[in-house]
Amino acid sequence: MNRKLVSVITPCYNSGKFIHRLLETILEQDYPCLEMYVIDDGSVDNTKEVIKNYITKFDKRGYTLTYIFQENEGQSVAVNRALKSIKGEYLVWPDSDDFYANSSAISKMVSILDKSDDSVSMVRCLPIYLNEETLALDHKTPNVVEIYNEYLFEDCLFGKKYFWFVPGDYMVKMSILDKCIRNREIYTEKNAGQNWQLMLPLLYQYRCITIGDYLYNVVIREESHSRGQYKTFERVCDKLQSYENTLICTLNNMLFLSLDEREKYIYAIRKKYLLERLNVCLKYHRKEDARIIRKRLEKDYQVTLSLTRKLDYLCCLIPGYFLVKQFLSSLKYKYLCCK
Repeated sequence: MNRKLVSVITPCYNSGKFIHRLLETILEQDYPCLEMYVIDDGSVDNTKEVIKNYITKFDKRGYTLTYIFQENEGQSVAVNRALKSIKGEYLVWPDSDDFYANSSAISKMVSILDKSDDSVSMVRCLPIYLNEETLALDHKTPNVVEIYNEYLFEDCLFGKKYFWFVPGDYMVKMSILDKCIRNREIYTEKNAGQNWQLMLPLLYQYRCITIGDYLYNVVIREESHSRGQYKTFERVCDKLQSYENTLICTLNNMLFLSLDEREKYIYAIRKKYLLERLNVCLKYHRKEDARIIRKRLEKDYQVTLSLTRKLDYLCCLIPGYFLVKQFLSSLKYKYLCCK
């Protein structure tokens, strides 16, 4: 039987302590045709040595592992480099700190894509979230009917409830990626989100099938390369601006969108990120900045603050208010996940 080649792209940065978990679970896969590219984004630890020690192990398994070093240019630059080199018909791009939950993860996703028609661009599985210190179960994405919506463009664009940005959960058809992303080239601002850029063009006209199996482990790490915490007001605002820029650039590069659709979505994104900035201003007790954004929302977007946001606005100078609110919200989410 002629098996299709699966390409694995993993950007990493200072991953020497944990990337072995991903590499080991790749080696344990029961799917026989696989190549992997690890792009080191300027690590200063022992990442290079760890990865190079696996090259012969991959060779013995019948896989290939290619290590590429770049100066600290960001994950989107790393993904671009690898996209130019891969030869696979299917693509996955797991994070370096996560790993597959069982040995049939790749083969199960391949099987779905092999059987699918041309209306399907990708498949996804369900993620398991693990504690960083113990690797014990923290929570799971609920396996509920709502997640089986196959048309996920707006869910991805607006980050709706049952869309999760866990790249290793997804496998895409390169034949459709090549139709939707010119020259395999994505936007490369330092903090640009490569997941949106790889997913949105493929989700606009095509379906995504969800497998109801938990095939991928996500390690909740405070200093993750892709999920790193931004702890100052300025850095959080910079990150939000990068997200907004990435989404608008991605929409502008989707030439198959009509002008009206593009303008509608860009308007909605600008509004969404103004509201995000308002939340950040309130969280960091920047009441004057919050007042300016509130006026702009009312004037340019006809937004009237909800009762919850008005309460946040009034209480933003109370010490500990947002910490308590965040804690209660996390308890509610974990309760829903365990139901």
